[in-house]
Amino acid sequence: MLITIFILIISIVIAFAFIPKLQKNNETKTLVIFSIFLFIGTALNIGIALNLKIPSPTDLITFIFTPIREFIVSLSK
Repeated sequence: MLITIFILIISIVIAFAFIPKLQKNNETKTLVIFSIFLFIGTALNIGIALNLKIPSPTDLITFIFTPIREFIVSLSK
């Protein structure tokens, strides 16, 4: 629980360090992308701190490309 609070505090410090600069320069798109990545990173780090099972991105890639690979292999036979 303490690690979760620490992660949230670090994320808030990062947000307060960068968001005002982005708003001052009217970089709306950059601000939105920054906020999305900061939220995703914070959520993943909290999940890791709480020992949740977080699936690997390679599992998704394998799920998508295995049927394609099998199709291509079947064409070569």
